[in-house]
Formats: sequence, C-alpha cells, structure tokens
Amino acid sequence: MSRPYRFVIADDEKAVAAGLQNQLESLGYDVVAVVNDGQRAVEMCRRLAPDAVFMDIEMPGIDGLAAARQIAEDPGTPVIILTAHGHPNLIDQAVEDGVISYLLKPMTTPSLQAAVEVAVARAREIQTLQEDVDHLKMTLRERKLIERAKGILMTRKQLSETEAFRLLQRQSQDRRVPMAKLAESIIQTDELLDSPSQAVAPPSRPLRRPVEPPPID
Repeated sequence: MSRPYRFVIADDEKAVAAGLQNQLESLGYDVVAVVNDGQRAVEMCRRLAPDAVFMDIEMPGIDGLAAARQIAEDPGTPVIILTAHGHPNLIDQAVEDGVISYLLKPMTTPSLQAAVEVAVARAREIQTLQEDVDHLKMTLRERKLIERAKGILMTRKQLSETEAFRLLQRQSQDRRVPMAKLAESIIQTDELLDSPSQAVAPPSRPLRRPVEPPPID
C-alpha cells in the first residue's frame, strides 16, 4: 500500500486551517504542519518535503503568492492556492508564480479530494518531465566531453577515432571511472599542458659603474 499524501497548510485563520485539516485527514491524507504565515510555510516545505502545500493569499509577512513563488523554486514543492479571492489578476499572478492549482473557498470534501488528486498527479508529471530534461542535458554534456577527449587522444597519440574511443572505454573500465569523468580529466590535463608558462624572469640588476681611483697629485 502506498503512503498517504503529506500536506502543509498555510492560513492565518485558525478556524479555516482547522477545517481544511479535518477535511484532508478524513480523506486519509496526512497534514504534517499548519502555519499562519508565508515565511513559516517556506521553512516547513524545506524541512518536511510534503507532497504539496495549501496556501492562502492574504497572510501576515510574506503573502501567499510571494511565498508560493519561493516554494515553487526552492525547494520545489507543488503549491495549491486555496482562497476566497478569485480575481483574474490574482489567478494570472499565481500561474506566473508556479502555482499548480488555484481553488476557491469553501470546498466540499469530494471536490477537495478530486482537486488534490489532480494537482498531485500533475505536479509529479511536471517533475518527471523536468528530470528527463535534466538527464538529456547531462547526456549531451557528457557526449561533448567524450568527443573532445577523443580528439585530444587522436592528436596526441596518432589514433583513429575508433581507436581513441576504445582506449577511453578500456581506461574507463580499468579505472572504474565513468567515461565522461575520465574525458573531463583528459581535457583538463591537455589544457594544462598547452597553457603558456607563467614563469617570470627575475629582474636584471642594474650595472654598477666602476669606481674610479682618486687622482694622484
């Protein structure tokens, strides 16, 4: 059985926060923290890594949208805005700030469950896509490193492209080092060998004029 979703609630109205907590817990979810301002919401998300945070907009200190922007970036927790304010400008701002869902109070328990399931599923899809993009970026970087290292080996050891690649493979296996890391080491060594000497010649001493003997009377 999979673990229940874990949520943080950020709302400065205690009665509203308590009601939302009761609704979520009645659905089998875990509420791991309830806070009343945006800064505490940021701290709890960093400390507890919940599946999502429910955020009101109007709160003391950092408001809900400012906190949502920070949470969406660091630590990357999905943010669900739950507010009584449905002004289009607020919704547009929430989208720009990385909010995953925008819900209006009050919500029935069935509506809340549907919104939660959709929001968490959507957040996980986005996370998976981001991980795929990061993997592709890393793969492209590694390929570029290997290509550069191959070129260096081909030049310095007079190898064909195939021979240089096989040498990289063998060295990677023998040393138990990833090929990209080995390639990076080869590139750094090559740059060091090719860099001009930084030694500075010692300054020359000025020539002293010979001391002439005093005239003899």
